[in-house]
Amino acid sequence: MRAICFVVTTPFAVNAFLLTHMKALADRCPVTLCVNRSLYPLSDDIDPRIRVVDFPIAREIALLKDLRAFLFLVSWLRAERVAAVHSITPKAGLLAMLAARLAGIRLRHHTFTGQVWATKSGIARSLLKTFDRVIVRAASQVFADSSSQCRFLEDERVVKPGGISVLGPGSIAGVDVGRFRPDVEMRRQVRAEMGSSDDLCIFLFVGRLTRDKGVFDLVEAFTTVAATNPRVELWLVGPDEEGLWEQLERRSRRGTGRMRRLGQTSQPERYMASADVLVLPSYREGFGSVVIEAAACAVPTVAYRIDGVIDAVVEERTGLLVEICNVDAFAAAMLALSLDPARRNQLGRQALDRAAKEFSSPAVTAEWMAFYERVL
Repeated sequence: MRAICFVVTTPFAVNAFLLTHMKALADRCPVTLCVNRSLYPLSDDIDPRIRVVDFPIAREIALLKDLRAFLFLVSWLRAERVAAVHSITPKAGLLAMLAARLAGIRLRHHTFTGQVWATKSGIARSLLKTFDRVIVRAASQVFADSSSQCRFLEDERVVKPGGISVLGPGSIAGVDVGRFRPDVEMRRQVRAEMGSSDDLCIFLFVGRLTRDKGVFDLVEAFTTVAATNPRVELWLVGPDEEGLWEQLERRSRRGTGRMRRLGQTSQPERYMASADVLVLPSYREGFGSVVIEAAACAVPTVAYRIDGVIDAVVEERTGLLVEICNVDAFAAAMLALSLDPARRNQLGRQALDRAAKEFSSPAVTAEWMAFYERVL
């Protein structure tokens, strides 16, 4: 196969979604990654055969910086003449699809992983939605990481009916079941490090601490749960991108529960293997990869019933879903599981079985490989 170039805004997305796919593709063809390395540490696990180009793209809208990044990419693509460009994340998608089209690249692919504008209104929603429409028009083919997200984009008229698809069963990367797995010894070790006894019910949040992830809803729900069942803790793993921790901490002090900030980590599997319930009160998700990672550790999920997540959680079989922004219902679901270890274990076993059968990373990578072998 001929050369492929992946374009992504931040290494955070690369680490989460692309490492396995790029490694498999590198067995067959040259692979280049264009990403802004200053925004987040790039994983040490990236295959050494991957050529990494430091792409000067800003995460937020910044017109002059965006123009420079766009011109840089057009120039680079014209010089390299890769066979295909594949972008992930909104800003990277907009610049990469337009640049690839201008540079004459025939195969231009973009994968949607959730819509920033889904939780916005007014001019901001219209503008960001228009950017996604431009991505679709500039791309030769677009994908989403869940079937429900495909339907959402079709309903919102971002893409025409049938104009978007999913590679494999959903998610971008699947889950490495060798890395994410039940581990009794890891659970004992991490809980000892945290000073948390084995009889506590540990709720775990993994992701960026942002408003769109529903972290204020989560803290409110947790304080309600802790008022009834003090044998609970909430662990928050992930970068505090919006500087919300002090506000969250002040709100948590109103209750009796113990909330722990663990920050960003390259080993989320340690905490997933040590937790009892994953909590995801997110307002928007493309799929919810953390759900199947936790599932592979036999940990069920409590989440809002939104597009993307409804593909990752089978309601009442691998977790519990409640209506978005219904904090009381979210707290009730958390409390129910905190008081019922047998039900937690049953949901966790069923979640593990589904993750292993439907979302293993080799199966998802095989879908990517089959696609690129076909188009190239």
